[in-house]
Amino acid sequence: MTDAPDAAIAAGQEHEDRHDEYAIIINGERAVVPHEEVSYTEVVAIAYPVPPDPNTTYSVTYRKAKEPKHEGILVEGQAVEVRHEGTIFNVTPTGKS
Repeated sequence: MTDAPDAAIAAGQEHEDRHDEYAIIINGERAVVPHEEVSYTEVVAIAYPVPPDPNTTYSVTYRKAKEPKHEGILVEGQAVEVRHEGTIFNVTPTGKS
């Protein structure tokens, strides 16, 4: 019976850990990030871990984000608050800067 409290604590910790994960969709692929605010740079790095060209620029759009702005365009230097599940990003290489 001594395992019951430990199991409850472990289950509670697991539940807390899941709240620190945010499942987002980038270019149709699921990605998990550890925080609610996701930056342009982070989204691009997840979408293109190896850039097609070091000077490539990207167009980033999002939808199903948290309020107050549910959808929009993300530019370098900006970040957006995501939902725990289902914020969608589309990242497209647009050329060289």
